[in-house]
Amino acid sequence: MGAPVATPVRAVSLTPFHYHSLAVPSGTATLSSYLADRSMSYALAGAMGALAASAALPQKDYRRDLEALPWLCSAFEAQNPRLLPPIGKRLNLDTEGGYQKRLMDATGTGNLKTWFYIQEVPPGVVYEGAVFGPDPFRLASEVEGRKVESLVLRTGRHLGGLIELRRAPEIEAARLNLHTAKLFGAAVEAMEVDVFALYDIQLTAPMKLAEAAAVVGSWRSFQTGASA
Repeated sequence: MGAPVATPVRAVSLTPFHYHSLAVPSGTATLSSYLADRSMSYALAGAMGALAASAALPQKDYRRDLEALPWLCSAFEAQNPRLLPPIGKRLNLDTEGGYQKRLMDATGTGNLKTWFYIQEVPPGVVYEGAVFGPDPFRLASEVEGRKVESLVLRTGRHLGGLIELRRAPEIEAARLNLHTAKLFGAAVEAMEVDVFALYDIQLTAPMKLAEAAAVVGSWRSFQTGASA
């Protein structure tokens, strides 16, 4: 399999967003240092209209979904990671007519807790990474009939946050996620985990983009094409 084109990019948060990354007292905190490769691949797909609408949720299968996309992303690393102070969040499970007693009894703790705290990434946090595959800015320019220099992506829980993606040719390296490599059946034993951020974010040391593209190209096939 050939190596895909690597497009170095910079993402900047435009609005607050959060993920349930880390357990903290009475709630969760977002892992602000990284944006996961899979979440960025899905976010880019959503912005580019590559996600099919469905009345029913399909069975969870990351490999199936990622193989259907024209690209994969690296992990994105924050250059100025920070979080907003904790805020309260209510999960309203009973607005549609209530739920059974066994669920009501469970809403004081765990994933069904109806009142908890979150910590969000604020606007202005800068992330750096790469897109492997067809250049998304070139694709958007072809559709729009004009040069597109930035893309706005939705990310975070319930897609509640906005980030702006721009080309950044000065970026020369990116981290790959070995957890994603394992999804594709890649032999990861020979590759070292440099940062174990979460169980599903196990990152290599920064790799030169050409090397990273060759590794990603060994996971799955890509369309060929040159970078704009």
